[in-house]
Amino acid sequence: MKKVILTSICGFVSASMAIAQGTFNWSSVSPAAMTAQTNSSTYSPLFGGGSTGSGAVGSTATSATGFYYALLYAAYSGSQAAKPTSLTALSTVWTATGLTANNSTATAGRLIVSGTTGTSVTVPWATGVTNSVMLVGWSANLGTTWSSALSSLNSLSFSGPGYFGMSNTGYLAAGGADPGTTVFATAGTLQGLPINSLNTQLYLVPVPEPSTIALAGLGGLGLLALRRRNK
Repeated sequence: MKKVILTSICGFVSASMAIAQGTFNWSSVSPAAMTAQTNSSTYSPLFGGGSTGSGAVGSTATSATGFYYALLYAAYSGSQAAKPTSLTALSTVWTATGLTANNSTATAGRLIVSGTTGTSVTVPWATGVTNSVMLVGWSANLGTTWSSALSSLNSLSFSGPGYFGMSNTGYLAAGGADPGTTVFATAGTLQGLPINSLNTQLYLVPVPEPSTIALAGLGGLGLLALRRRNK
C-alpha cells in the first residue's frame, strides 16, 4: 500500500513539474519581424549616444559567428517593459533565458537560432506565466556569451570596434505542449506580444582612447608615488 501511495505521489510530482515547465518555439527567427544592422555613425545610448562624426549603417555581415544574440526576460507588470537606459538596469532587471542566436552566414542582417533549438525549448518560468522579453545583440569581439559580453560592456576592455544593441521589447506567456510560444512575429498572438524589431541597431560602443588610458595610468602611478613619499 505504501509503495502504491509513494508511486502515486512521485507520478503526481513529475506531472506537475512537466506542466510547470514553460516553452518557447526556438526553431527560427522570422526575417519579417527581426533583422539587425551595425551602426557606426552613432554611439550606443547606454553610453550617452550621439554622433560619432563618421561611419555607416548597414546589415550585419555574414561572417561566421560575427555576431551573437541572447534572449532576455524581465518581470511583467501589465505592460511590456521599456528598453533599459543604463548598464545597471540591463544587468539587474533583465535576465538571460538561455536561448541564443547568431548572424546568418547566407543573408546579411538575418539571424539564425543556435544552442538548444526546437519547437518546444524550455524557458526559466512556468507555463502560462507572462514575462517581458527582449533580444540583445553584440559583435563577437565583446565575447561569445552574454555574460562575457556584459563584462566587456562594463569594463570597456576589448579590441577593435564593438557593437551592441537591443531589440524592441514584447511580452509573452510561456507555452506548454509542442509547439511553444512564438517569439518573433509582426502582430500579437494569444500568448502576448512577440518581438517585432526590423533593423535593430547594433550601435558602436565607445572605447577610451589609448592616450586617455595612458594618462589614467600615469595619474595612478603619480598617486602611488605620492602616497609612498608621505609614508
